[in-house]
Amino acid sequence: MAAEDRDRRSAGWLFGSSLRPIVYGLLIVGALVQVYPIFFLLMNTFKTDTQILNTPFSLPTRFSLAAYIDVWTGDRTGMFFGRYFLNSVIVVIATLVLMLVISSLCGYAMARGQFPGNSTLHQALLLSLAVPAHALAIPLYFFVGDLGLRNSLVGLTLVYATIGAPFTIILMRAYFMHLPVELEEAARIDGCGRLGVFLRIVAPISRGPIAGMAIININWIWSELFFSLILMNKVDVRTLPLAIALYKPAPMTVETVLGLQYAAMAIATIPVLIMFFLFQRQIASGMTMGAFK
Repeated sequence: MAAEDRDRRSAGWLFGSSLRPIVYGLLIVGALVQVYPIFFLLMNTFKTDTQILNTPFSLPTRFSLAAYIDVWTGDRTGMFFGRYFLNSVIVVIATLVLMLVISSLCGYAMARGQFPGNSTLHQALLLSLAVPAHALAIPLYFFVGDLGLRNSLVGLTLVYATIGAPFTIILMRAYFMHLPVELEEAARIDGCGRLGVFLRIVAPISRGPIAGMAIININWIWSELFFSLILMNKVDVRTLPLAIALYKPAPMTVETVLGLQYAAMAIATIPVLIMFFLFQRQIASGMTMGAFK
């Protein structure tokens, strides 16, 4: 029996070692497929429009930040990406604060509360995930218009928080259901109310999952285009994705702005890349939150 186990382990080691170069090769190819588009984008931000058109895959002959400066200040096209970048930051921060506060409170109430309709509410939230967000475009357009919040960062923030809240509530509920209740019961015995238990006990020990949910939601809020396109018509309130989609040369000119377009896309991409490199662990924990006890 021991000899058979040794033979099985030896065969497994040989089989694994023979496949290991193939696996590493596939991983390297996959990594190159993912990294090269980013490298191509950054490489072309340092080229002139003529170089981009003639030699798009070659390395730049010089490295200059002129395209980034022109895009940020809007010197050549009159589109000030510094302002659009600030608009996107404001929308992301406001949406995350509103969505995480509501989702955390709702998720905790659904995990601990025994109120009528709790399971029905959970099922309704799960069902809402099956409805594409774009199917809500027309009712949201008229609803935001009736509130007088069209062409407003506040209106866009409310729309994003509404779209992202169901998914976040479901995951926060799953996390809170797996939290031990002993600390909460001790606080309740000491006279702390339900809200006090959440603010003093539950919220501090849930900072990791809450941060993970924030990082996960940042990506789609930062890059969302559809709702900003139909709700934001004024130039001053555009977000970065909308500004990039509508980027064009100045009126009455025949110049191209390929280098500036690449620089604008790089400005929108680099913060997200930095965030994912810095918070990989929080992203992974947020995606598996509530999956294991």
